[in-house]
Amino acid sequence: MLNLFVSIAVVAWFVLLYGMARQNLVTATRPLDLRPAVPIALAATFAYMPHVFNVERENGQAVLEEGLTASNILLVILTGLTWLYLLSRVFRDQRILRVPFSMPYLPFTLLIVMDGVSALWSIVPTYTIYRTAEVSAFTFASILIFDRSDIARRLADILAIFIGVWLIVIIPVIVTSLANGIVFSSGKNNMTPFICFALAMLVAVDRTQARRLPYFVLAVVGFIVAGSASSTGALVAIVPGLMIASARRSVRALGIVTTVATVVVFLVLMLSISMFPELLELVSTVLQKPAEEIANGTGRGSFWPIFLEATRDRLVGSGYSAGDRFLDVIIAQSDPSGVAATQNVGLASAHNMFLSAWAGLGLIGLCFAFVVLTNAIRWGLKLDLPGRRFVVCCMLMLILNGMTTPGIFQDWNVNILGFVALLAYARVGALRQPGHAVPVPVAGRRPVPARAAAGWRTI
Repeated sequence: MLNLFVSIAVVAWFVLLYGMARQNLVTATRPLDLRPAVPIALAATFAYMPHVFNVERENGQAVLEEGLTASNILLVILTGLTWLYLLSRVFRDQRILRVPFSMPYLPFTLLIVMDGVSALWSIVPTYTIYRTAEVSAFTFASILIFDRSDIARRLADILAIFIGVWLIVIIPVIVTSLANGIVFSSGKNNMTPFICFALAMLVAVDRTQARRLPYFVLAVVGFIVAGSASSTGALVAIVPGLMIASARRSVRALGIVTTVATVVVFLVLMLSISMFPELLELVSTVLQKPAEEIANGTGRGSFWPIFLEATRDRLVGSGYSAGDRFLDVIIAQSDPSGVAATQNVGLASAHNMFLSAWAGLGLIGLCFAFVVLTNAIRWGLKLDLPGRRFVVCCMLMLILNGMTTPGIFQDWNVNILGFVALLAYARVGALRQPGHAVPVPVAGRRPVPARAAAGWRTI
């Protein structure tokens, strides 16, 4: 009963405080239109360095016992360099600081702020503080990459760069897999399918895009190389996504119902596909994976109950990122019954972005997850038909794929990069719609270049 009252109080305070924060902190700014080369290089290096140099850990809490590895230290240095670059940009143009507080970035910015605040009750405060610095640095860098007035034309090029760099980096892995007869998921990476899907969807729905066929082929190749059973299953997001993007209200309503049904069916099949042996055999053959691995959800069916049992009484979480990474510490503190209390789980992730939100910030995290995701979809619906189809389908794919990946609520990864790209695309596209105005830069700030101001309404 106490947990129920606390839950109601947390949700009520979230609604109140989020509403106040949104009303008082939201800004309206022009697109930044900065040169993207440096932030692209920083983000790509951080995202793909582990594929080149990474010291493996046997369990999630090894960093507490053994300290940082050489690869950890390199990533910390890269995060520091990124912050130095960001601060240098802010020093030259303070307008940059306003952009993360403009819609639709604001909810995710507030989530990052809350991530930092969670260090006050984190089980490993230092880890939470560092991960907050990391996610804020590279999310900010992602905004600098994508927040531009020509994003509709440049987005495909930028996504293609990230996919191309990833494919080049993992060539040795691909060659080894192909030599063993493995084609699908020959360079498995659960994060990359999302940006591959985004690129394919963009060039498929927008006929004005240049290089549509080469980019579509690149996206398909990247998806096949990176794909997993869950990312392949998440492709069904296209159906409800196209329905929600429809101009007809009845079709949109049916699309919402279809989305809920799709999520339920997706979870049931992911955890109980063994109940359908013929489907299991088909999926196993197509994806070139053992039927036992698919039937077990790669272990998720066994460790999710342990995860939920250990965190059920932590209504405000255990600290951003630390709640995922140090589950063994939580288990030791909460002392759940039976096997879970005595076994070393050794997990570094919940492998579910909603469980990551719950582990880090508890009910606050789940409330933010709802606001962040629905806000992105709502802004996508402000666009024209191709834009609506692109944003909504990508968001639903992100949600479904996030059922088995950290998604956007654990550490920074290319899913967050792709998510920021969608927000920038929706923001710039919505501001171009009639009835939206972009304020003139205030006195004392660098004027917007003429090329960036073209086509923008001002007040």
